[in-house]
Amino acid sequence: MRLKSRPRAALVALILTLCLGGGPAHADAPPTYYLALGDSGAVGAQVGQGPTDEGYTDVLHAALKADHPDLRLVKLGCGGETTTTMIKGGICSYDAGSQLNAAVDFLERHPGRVEFVTLSIGVNNVGCLLQGDVVCGLRGTGTLVAELPQIIAKLRAAGGDTPVYASATSYDPGLASWVKGDKATAVASVPLVDAFNAVQRAAALVGGFKVADVGGAFATHDFSTTVTMAPYGTIPLNVARICAWTSQCTHGDGHANAEGYRQMAGAFLRVVS
Repeated sequence: MRLKSRPRAALVALILTLCLGGGPAHADAPPTYYLALGDSGAVGAQVGQGPTDEGYTDVLHAALKADHPDLRLVKLGCGGETTTTMIKGGICSYDAGSQLNAAVDFLERHPGRVEFVTLSIGVNNVGCLLQGDVVCGLRGTGTLVAELPQIIAKLRAAGGDTPVYASATSYDPGLASWVKGDKATAVASVPLVDAFNAVQRAAALVGGFKVADVGGAFATHDFSTTVTMAPYGTIPLNVARICAWTSQCTHGDGHANAEGYRQMAGAFLRVVS
């Protein structure tokens, strides 16, 4: 009888353990990922600094974690990147040879685990246009038209239908000319940015990406609403937001500051959540 009581005692112990919630341990769920791609904006660069932890990708990641607690941020962006260097490499170092190759490799190695992909690329293709170099700007626009759809298509092919994909329109650093006394250049800069944003929107929508309206968040077209802002006095809202949310008015540097990146993150969050 003593020999038979041991299995019975073990069975009773197991039942008690399970009833008290001490059942077999379960492995933690594997992490999911937010893959952030693009140029200096994607790594949160600010005036006089390289990558920071205050970029729109960082703010967006923090917001998304509220509903996706296991979500990890993977930044592959590269300051100064153009669509050409994103495809071919040449600025930042990647084991796969280029940022696009690295992104495709990551997506293929984590099937079904990448929940979000954001992309901000192309500004460096056409930056010379805002400096008045029309020939350079038109050449850069042509390259953007040819290469951006390639980038988007390769990301979608590698990631499939699981991720939410989003890219962004751009704000207009050229509006800062207003506070330097050159209102004509500020006004003329808006249709140039509109043309750039039209390319961004078309490539994104054709490729199945959502579009974060960063240009809208910065009120790019709003010359009619005025605000008072030291030390500039009364200025249009679109100019004020460039001065408040980037370093263009103070340092001649179009990178967003921490508040600007928060506003950009908000634009992305509205379309990916």
